[in-house]
Amino acid sequence: MRIRAAAEAYVGELVVRRSSASLVQQTRRALLRLSSHLRERKAFEVRQVEEGHLASFARSLRESKTPRGTLLSLRSQAVYLQRVKSFFSFLERRGLLLRSPASDLVIPSASPLPRVSVPEAQAARLMEGPRSDTDAGQRDRAILETLYGLGLRRGECMRLDLADVDLSAGTLLVRDGKGRKDRLLPVSGRAAAALGVYLRDVRPRLVRDPREGALFLTAWWGKRLSEVSLSFLLRRHAAAVGISKIHPHALRHACATHLLRGGADVRHVQAILGHKKLETTGLYTRVVVEDLRQVFVRSHPRERASEGKEKR
Repeated sequence: MRIRAAAEAYVGELVVRRSSASLVQQTRRALLRLSSHLRERKAFEVRQVEEGHLASFARSLRESKTPRGTLLSLRSQAVYLQRVKSFFSFLERRGLLLRSPASDLVIPSASPLPRVSVPEAQAARLMEGPRSDTDAGQRDRAILETLYGLGLRRGECMRLDLADVDLSAGTLLVRDGKGRKDRLLPVSGRAAAALGVYLRDVRPRLVRDPREGALFLTAWWGKRLSEVSLSFLLRRHAAAVGISKIHPHALRHACATHLLRGGADVRHVQAILGHKKLETTGLYTRVVVEDLRQVFVRSHPRERASEGKEKR
C-alpha cells in the first residue's frame, strides 16, 4: 500500500472516531512531513519503511527550524514522532505490516508545561496592550482576555462560534476540546467586558457575510481568524510590552497558575482547563509550590540564616 494512501486511511479513521480537530491536524502535518522524508529516500510503500528511515526522520526533526528560525522544540518533535508511531501501529493492527518499524522509536521527553512563564504583572500589561481606538485592537484585546481569562487552547479559541458566547447568561461553550469533549465555562469580569465591546461595536463592522458564524474575524475579509494569525498577533502585542518567545499556551499556563496562587481549588482549575485527569492539572501545582519555595528562600529568616552559614 502506498504511504500517502495509508496516511489518508489513518486520518479517515481518526475522523470517524471523532478525534479532536487538533489531533487530526497534527496527524496530517506529521504524516505529510514523514511521506516527504521517505520519498526522498525512495520509500513509497509502507512495507519499504525500515527502522533506519524513522531514525533519520527523528534526526531531521532535531535539526529542523521553525519559520522564526529557531530549532524545533522537544515538545513539537515529540508530537510528530508520537503521531508517526500511532500511524504505524494502525497499519500493524490492520494487517498491512507484520511489525511496526516504529516500535522502538524513542519519543523525546519534553516538559508538559510551557517554558515561558508570564507573571501576573506582565499578563496585566499584555491585556492592556492592544489599542482601544481600532477595530483590530479591540478584537485582539477580546482574544487575549479570552485566552488568559478562560485558559483556552489556541485551537479552542479559534473554533469559537458566535453562538457559543452568551454574555447575558455569562457563559461560553468550548466545543471539541481535547478528547472531543465540550465544556461550559463562566465568562465574567474583564473577559466579558472585552467580548461585549467586540460583539457590540467591532464584529458587526468586520463581518462581510451574514452567514459567517465564527466569533473572531479577520480585519480584511471578515472570515474566521486562523491559529497562525492568533500566534502572530500574540507575539506582536507581547513584544510591545517586553515579553519574548511567547506561545498562546503560555496564557493557558498563566491562567492555571494564577488561579492556583489565588487560592482556587485544583479540581475547579481542572474543570476550567478541561483536563481529563487530575494529575495533568497537578503539574501546575508543582509550579506554584516551586514559586512558594523561592519565596521562602528569599524571605524566611531561617532560610536566610542558613544561606549565610553556607557562604561562610
